[in-house]
Amino acid sequence: MTNRVTYINITLRFLSRVKWKSLFLGIVLVFGFLSFVALATNLRFWYVYETSIHSHQPTEIPEAEVAIVPGAAVYGKTPSPILMDRLACGLDLYNAKRVKKILLSGDNGKSDYNELRPMLEFMLNHKVKPEDIFVDHAGFRTLDTLIRAKEVFLVKKAIFVSQSFFLPRAIYLGRELELELYGYECNLRTYKKETYYSFREFSARVLAWWDIQWDTPPKYLGKPYPIEGSGISTWKGSIPISAHK
Repeated sequence: MTNRVTYINITLRFLSRVKWKSLFLGIVLVFGFLSFVALATNLRFWYVYETSIHSHQPTEIPEAEVAIVPGAAVYGKTPSPILMDRLACGLDLYNAKRVKKILLSGDNGKSDYNELRPMLEFMLNHKVKPEDIFVDHAGFRTLDTLIRAKEVFLVKKAIFVSQSFFLPRAIYLGRELELELYGYECNLRTYKKETYYSFREFSARVLAWWDIQWDTPPKYLGKPYPIEGSGISTWKGSIPISAHK
């Protein structure tokens, strides 16, 4: 009991000596500085995006080697609305001959969750040539997707397919990674969590800026699969390769 009383007394004496006004002012200044950095970073991302080539019309985007279609949530084997629209737009680019290849990049890091299988099945069911489809099983983040596109698939020029509220981050990362990247806005509907995603992107862009400053590596790299060749050998873990040979 005596030790407890002594601890309380020491704590109270310490608190009585704290200059609360100065402490509060310091907290406000730090918060203000961080807010300024976050705002400036987001404005930079938007400037890069607005000065880039992007459109919601396939014919308004220059031809490129490949359409990069990033993953999104799947429910069992059913793509979420966001992912379904990305797949449809990637297919549009391919059918319009704006790209020769399609790179599907998503999360396959758990045995009970696979974004890539329904993505690959969608493209095959819509008559995309098997050899024109590449699968990246380690696209855990946009940063990973783009670094691996450059280092593993040896992509130099690509069209990134995503919703407009995600694209500024992708285009900024592409420019910093020295990828020639165009944006295809695939907002085909109003999404339930669109407001939430827009707010989340505010902090996600700051994190992306930080990753660039510190050269954050992707979780995995691996041996190269040049995008000019056949992508069938990259399907392992999605659909049995033998089924489409």
